[in-house]
Amino acid sequence: RPRSFRLRIAPIQKKILIEQEASDRVPVVGIFLDVTELKRAERMRIDFVANVSHELRTPLTSIRGFSEALLEDLKAGRMDSLERSSAKILTNADRLGVLVQDLLDLSQLESGRERELNRERLDLAVLTRRVVNSLEGVRVQRNFKVELEVEDGAKLYADLARVEQVLENLLGNAYRYATSGTIVSVRWGLEDDQCILQVKDQGPGISPEHLSRLFERFYRVDPDRSRNSGGTGLGLAIVKHIVQAHGGHVSVESSLGSGTTFTCCFPGGSQQEF
Repeated sequence: RPRSFRLRIAPIQKKILIEQEASDRVPVVGIFLDVTELKRAERMRIDFVANVSHELRTPLTSIRGFSEALLEDLKAGRMDSLERSSAKILTNADRLGVLVQDLLDLSQLESGRERELNRERLDLAVLTRRVVNSLEGVRVQRNFKVELEVEDGAKLYADLARVEQVLENLLGNAYRYATSGTIVSVRWGLEDDQCILQVKDQGPGISPEHLSRLFERFYRVDPDRSRNSGGTGLGLAIVKHIVQAHGGHVSVESSLGSGTTFTCCFPGGSQQEF
């Protein structure tokens, strides 16, 4: 990939050249500093600030607009439209609250301030059913099925709240793109002393050029569709950092028309930990 360098040039001192023939050319020494990662970090910071500003401005603009409309309706005595304006304000306020909470969570995870995980033995079936039940309204509305499988022997010694957050984000993402009559499957398995979580949908799939950037903050395959469906663009970045905080890693497989599978690999807990 392209790289960036900073070049520093300094002339060699003349006293070193006493025995050399006089010349108009002055020898110099050049030091090349590879600043690729610094430039990349700077670009990420600039993009992050721009994205945060945009994401915050969208609900704030809506809240302001409907607040002004609400005020005008109250002054004019038009009571029939008050409910609609109030509902829109509440919806955007909720969206703003979710975005701010996701930003706080991501900030904690990326800065390493949350190094101490409250690990405990998790009942994977109970935990997953609780998350699935909390999203039942979305499933009914979009008319798809959810299949849950927990392999015998699959166990996880981890932070309950954080693993629940991983499930909420991955299932929320799968539900967002699931179509009527399809299946979203959630599977906990065991492989090489690793606890494997797989969330698979039969949605439209993702083009290969997007896969390497899916876990970046605010990266959206389809910005308009994701934003309209309520996504903050931070869910997958949070998933990545939570799994990494547990010593694991996350990956994604997808192709257009064939759905998407997210895989989280958690290190298996030892018998002593249980």
